[in-house]
Parts: sequence; C-alpha cells; structure tokens
Amino acid sequence: MSAPPALIRPSELARFWELNPRTLHIWIREGRLLAIRSPGNHFRLRAADVLAFCEREGLPVPPFVSPPPRRVILASAPPPLRRAVARALETGVAIEAHADPYAAIVAAAAEPTAILALSARPPHFDVLAAVRAFKRTPATTALVVVAFDVPSRPQVVALEQAGAARAIAAAQTGDLLPGVLEALLGPGD
Repeated sequence: MSAPPALIRPSELARFWELNPRTLHIWIREGRLLAIRSPGNHFRLRAADVLAFCEREGLPVPPFVSPPPRRVILASAPPPLRRAVARALETGVAIEAHADPYAAIVAAAAEPTAILALSARPPHFDVLAAVRAFKRTPATTALVVVAFDVPSRPQVVALEQAGAARAIAAAQTGDLLPGVLEALLGPGD
C-alpha cells in the first residue's frame, strides 16, 4: 500500500473537489487551510492539514491524501467469529464478510485485499483448489490466504503446502483466527 504524498498541490485538491484553484488560494490566505511555501514560492499542503480541514469543513477526503483501509475478506464465517475478528482488528481495517466463498474470492481478486480468510466448511467448495489457484495466478499470488475450520490435520498440512499462510483446524478456529489475522496484518501504517 502506498503512503499518501508528502506535499499536495492546491490544484490537485481543487480538481478533486471540482473547485476553482483560486478558491483554495483564498482559503489558504484566510488561514482556513494551512499551507507552506515551496522553494519556488508555490503553496503546498501537508496531508495531515488537508485531513483536518476536510473534517472541519465537512468535505470528502481525497483518496490520494489518505490511503484506503486495509481490507480483510472473510468467507463463510459465522456471526460470532466475524464479531471476534472485528474486535481483534484495529479500526483502520475494513472487514468484508461473504456467505458464499466464491463471492469472497471474486471480491478479493477485484480490489486490493490484505487477507482472504476462507472457511473449509462449506460443502461443494474445495478450499485446497482455491488456495492453489490463488497462488498460481499472477494477479493474486501475493495475497495472503488463511484457511479456517479445516476438518483434519492432513488437510491443514496440505493447505499450508499449497500456499496458505496459515491453516487452522476446526477445533481451534474460534480461539486462533482473530489473533492470526491480527498478526498477519502487522502494525498499521
């Protein structure tokens, strides 16, 4: 995930908000929007100052100022497990839950995702084949995949050999999954 730019041009904000750049210059001169001067005497804005301004003025935060939240997708997780994961993960993490594992896979491949957690429980869903496919596909090979509710130890081993970052046995899912996801995400940026 890329960090927000160190300094932002007023014209970039004006384009995003669909305003005349002069409006931003007026706000800067009035002191409503904090800015610094570049060596060429042009206004530049710090991301933190833009965020504070957006909150104060009720304006939308441009995506180039604040990176999107890290995303975790849970497939076929029961509600108590989803709540436990939500409590364990920090506020800067977006958690998406899908009842259908195939919908979760499509969602994970469609947008940047930090972790895809797949349940091995749904009938007619081969979690081992899904992990292998994810790890063979260039666009998703870097995605961290965790399998949970795995029914047997040999399947845990097979999933980890196929490329799952972790495979958690069914008996340990409730105790381990929230902590495993938290550890795999690491500290926020």
